[in-house]
Amino acid sequence: MIFPLAPYHFVALSALQFCLLFWFIEPWMALIPLALLPLINFLAALIPGLSYYLPIISRGRKGESGVALTFDDGPDPLVTPYLLDVLDQYEVKATFFVTGEKAERYPDLVRLILARGHTLGNHSYSHFPTLMLKGRRTLRREVESAQKVLQQFGIVPLAFRPPVGVTNAYLWRVLLESGMFCVNFSCRAGDMGNRHIKHLASGILGKVGPRDIILLHDVAPLKDNVDHLLSEFQTILKGLRQRGLEVRPLARLIGKEIMQGASGVGSNAAELFYDGLAATYDQEQFCSNVSISRRTELSLFMSRIPEIFEGADRVLEIGAGTGIFTTTIARHCQEVEALDISANMLRILEGKCRAEGIDNVKLQVGNGETAELNGPYDVVCAFSALEYLEDLPALLVRLASHVPPGGVIYFITARKSLFRLFTQIGNAMRQGIWLKARSRHQFQVMLNEAGFEPVSITAHLLKSIISGGMLLEVVARKRVATSPTPPAELSR
Repeated sequence: MIFPLAPYHFVALSALQFCLLFWFIEPWMALIPLALLPLINFLAALIPGLSYYLPIISRGRKGESGVALTFDDGPDPLVTPYLLDVLDQYEVKATFFVTGEKAERYPDLVRLILARGHTLGNHSYSHFPTLMLKGRRTLRREVESAQKVLQQFGIVPLAFRPPVGVTNAYLWRVLLESGMFCVNFSCRAGDMGNRHIKHLASGILGKVGPRDIILLHDVAPLKDNVDHLLSEFQTILKGLRQRGLEVRPLARLIGKEIMQGASGVGSNAAELFYDGLAATYDQEQFCSNVSISRRTELSLFMSRIPEIFEGADRVLEIGAGTGIFTTTIARHCQEVEALDISANMLRILEGKCRAEGIDNVKLQVGNGETAELNGPYDVVCAFSALEYLEDLPALLVRLASHVPPGGVIYFITARKSLFRLFTQIGNAMRQGIWLKARSRHQFQVMLNEAGFEPVSITAHLLKSIISGGMLLEVVARKRVATSPTPPAELSR
């Protein structure tokens, strides 16, 4: 399912196409795109905020007016403890992108950072400046080794910052497999890892603005004393305050958690993505380009309430998310079991239920394919969630043992079409995951093999001769077993 598609792939494809085109015009011209491609790749890797090889967070969310402080390359016993005192003095929380090697060497400093309420990010194990010139195996080892060290402190970093902010074509897959995302920076003073700190504060304050992620280093300077470095840090904090730029935790600025508890080990790419999106999910679903799809789903769902949900005893909703459909379902049935991979999403759903006085929703964090099912269920439903499943036929067979004869399954999901292919490509560039779309025939076959009788499978949204619709609405019932006909009746 991991499909880390990035602008880099389209640039490479374009270079190949121009190469073939030029070959037929003038063979020597085919060398031009072949020569430009590595140059473009090299230059793009050096731009910290350019999402060329993978999505990179280098600034705060739109609408944010504050800034975030981040410190790289530590911890360092000569700097970090005193820096923490300075941050406490100004009541500021920062993020420390530490190396695994130093975290192993100075475990007490890592504990001190956490005890003071700051967050930790992964900055590789050894901090090779040329790490991105290495192969995928080396990169994976550097990332995973640092993760293992930091997990010993009871936390799992979700944010990775590459050494020197340089990326490559392998990084996204490695991060997706590790359940992480990339965070770089938008404001730095060119201190070269505290090799040049004479004008550190003026370099930052001269360019900083709202939404900036500021890069600093908590390592001992090479050509100056630590007191001078700490003085520069204080000047920066004082200057930010004078400019009215509130220093906010990085997680708040970007809207994504930087780390989570040790129970988060094994988070997958989809879980990571939706955990980070939870706070703004509802707004995105109804105030962005995806709203046309979500509003269509809601309209179809509302029209099916009397037929499917009214008076149902127990309902299982797979991929409940923040409860866009759940609270309405709960008002029309006895009990809803809301299942989702994102704990953050379900916390928001829990808050909605509490605010609306709904007490018949049971929350379960888990993957629909592997989570424990507590049937029987009169109704099983899902809304734009089946696309993430790796083996839908197996899930339908599994559900069949938890749905009594006559029970209903109701899904609204992506329909395979040319238009849908473009949205799948877009999602692969956004999440790094290839969402599966299926045809009407595929659903008919899967349902029949699992013991469900299709009632209706209809296409909706942007129906035309070309696309045939973007969504499929699927209603099916568990077959009622027929009793064998007595021999006497057969002979008649």
